[in-house]
Amino acid sequence: MSSMNRIKQNYFPTLAKRLGYSDKAILVIVNIDDVGLHKDVTEASFKALKFGMVKTGSIMVPAPNFERAINLWQENPEIDLGIHLTLTSDEWGEKYSGSTVLPKTDVPSLYSPQGIMWTTDEAFVMHAKRKDMENEMEAQIRKVLDTGLKPSHLDHHMSIYSHPDFLSILVELSLKYKLPMHLPGRRRYKLPFIKNNFSSLRRRGHVFPDTQMGIYQKGEQNLTLDFWKARYHDRLRSLKPGVHIIKVHIAFNTKELQSITGLHDSSIRQIDYDVWTSDDTKKLAQELGITFIGYRPLQHLQEKVMLNLFSK
Repeated sequence: MSSMNRIKQNYFPTLAKRLGYSDKAILVIVNIDDVGLHKDVTEASFKALKFGMVKTGSIMVPAPNFERAINLWQENPEIDLGIHLTLTSDEWGEKYSGSTVLPKTDVPSLYSPQGIMWTTDEAFVMHAKRKDMENEMEAQIRKVLDTGLKPSHLDHHMSIYSHPDFLSILVELSLKYKLPMHLPGRRRYKLPFIKNNFSSLRRRGHVFPDTQMGIYQKGEQNLTLDFWKARYHDRLRSLKPGVHIIKVHIAFNTKELQSITGLHDSSIRQIDYDVWTSDDTKKLAQELGITFIGYRPLQHLQEKVMLNLFSK
């Protein structure tokens, strides 16, 4: 190693090193979206969490199965769950929709004329007001905290980050509650009070995985397990040392879930379950020297860093 590389390593330790691992470690966070959406999502998610490779998930507070998800979490408080900040319904919202934590009258811009949360990102971006978003997002965090459980991170449902105010609110809440946040991709964001890049956020104490990926694609027509397992396995083989996140959607493919989300969506969720509870996937990960972790180590690090920064 050159003297310059040694200096850079000493002054700019990798995230893996900061988490207590070797610089050569390959650390993977497999995170389940939509926990609490439906009973077949919740039950499959907790079963996957107990299998061992998937160590974290994100709970939807306004979702119909939220209370069941909380009950299972309280029975297994060691499980690592974050908050899937939800300000919209999915496209099936007219037949299966949750409601905001705050009363409709308190956050009217989050609702359509039909009385449900907006079912498309475009409608949400057009109508949602910053104050309503801010109040509802914090209410969702507070509702989880009021159960006595400690979330490990913040992320988002659908593409609500396309709203010009969403990311700046997310940054503020991540700072306030010292919870790592998931940002979609390595793009520049229009965030007030900071320079528009990941480096400036890191200097303010925010902690991010080195890479992030989700290969859930509603338009993909190939619904075979072998196809999707090969894609995930290729992704694992491609990973370099560092901390990586893979976003997945997990559920049992039941007739009831199909009637809500459609056959394609429920099939993909079942495939994700099958891949990440597979002995084949576990064996490959072991051969590649991959260590699976949750978001909790990142949350502990962010809390520590922010306490040090803001106590000075």
